[in-house]
Amino acid sequence: MIEFENGIHIKDTGLWLDARRKADFCFVSHAHADHAVKHTEILATKETARFFEHRVGKAKSNILEYNCPKRFKGVKVQLFPSGHILGGAQMLIEKDGTRIVYTGDFKLRKGLTARKAEIKKCDILIMESTFGLPQYVFPHPKEIHARMVKFVEEAQAKGKTPIFLAYSLGKAQEAMKILPNRGFKLCVHGTIYNIAKIYEEFGVKFKNYQRYQASNLEGRVLIAPPWAKRSRMIENIPRKRLAILTGWAMDPGAEHYYGVDEAIPLSDHADFSELMEYVKKAQPQKIYTVHGFEEFVTYLKEERFDAEPLKESSKAKTTFSKELLTNYDLFA
Repeated sequence: MIEFENGIHIKDTGLWLDARRKADFCFVSHAHADHAVKHTEILATKETARFFEHRVGKAKSNILEYNCPKRFKGVKVQLFPSGHILGGAQMLIEKDGTRIVYTGDFKLRKGLTARKAEIKKCDILIMESTFGLPQYVFPHPKEIHARMVKFVEEAQAKGKTPIFLAYSLGKAQEAMKILPNRGFKLCVHGTIYNIAKIYEEFGVKFKNYQRYQASNLEGRVLIAPPWAKRSRMIENIPRKRLAILTGWAMDPGAEHYYGVDEAIPLSDHADFSELMEYVKKAQPQKIYTVHGFEEFVTYLKEERFDAEPLKESSKAKTTFSKELLTNYDLFA
C-alpha cells in the first residue's frame, strides 16, 4: 500500500507525500526545504501554500483547511495540525477501510506561532523519528526561554550584541515571539523579516522588530539564519556573542561543533518522549519510521508495537545520518 522512493507514494493512487523530486500531485506538509520541492500540483494548508510560493515558486494549489475531509486521487484525506510551524499539517488517509496517518515533522509542545498538534487514532502510522533516541528529551519551554533571556542579558551587560541563529521559517518567528515578550528589541535578517510579514498576513503578529541594518543594531538582539554566521554582515559586528537554536544542542560539545558561544535546545520537532507519547495515543497496528534514527524502532518494539523503518528502493536510497539530519534542521 505504501512505497518510499524520493518521497512516500500511496500505491494505486496519484498521491505523493512530501516527495523530494517533482511529482504531478503531492501533499506538502510544510515548506521547509527538505519537504518542499517544485511540483506540478500540491495539496496543502493555505499557510503552507503561501510559504511554498514564496520559497519554491508557483504551483497549482489545492487548499484544504484542518479537519475538513475531502477526496483526492481516489482516497479520502484530512489534514490536521502538526505543531511544527505555522500551517504545518499531518494527513489522515482513508483507503479501503484502512486509516493511514502521515505525521511529517511535528511536535506536541504548544508553541507560540502555530496550532497545537493533534493526534488521531489510525491503523498505519508513518512518523518522523528525527530525535528518536532517549538522550533527546528537551527541557521545559520555560527553561529554554529563560536561557535565551539570560544569554541576552549577559551579552548586553558586557556591551556585546547578542545574536541568535535560527532558520528563517518557523524557529526564527518563535524567537521573535519569545524575546519581545521579555522586553527586548529585535533586528532580524531580511529573509526572516520577509517570512515574518507572511506570518502577519495570517494573523500572527510580532512587536519591537526591524529589518536588519548596521545602523539600527544598537541595543537590539539580532536574529539571523545559521548560514549567515560566516557572512560579512555578522563578521563585521565587532563585539558579539552567538547562540544557536537547535534540538541538537542536547549533544555534548554542541557549542564547539557549531562554533558558537552557546547552543540552546529550542526545536520545532518532537523529542523522544513526545514521539513515544504520540504512538501510545494513536495506537496504530503498524508503524513506519522515516526522516530520523532507525534505532527508534527498537524502542517501539520494546513497547510491543509492530514497527520498522520505511526503506527506500535501492535506486533511490538515502541514509539519514546524524550529519544529514543536522544539516536539514539548520541549513536546508
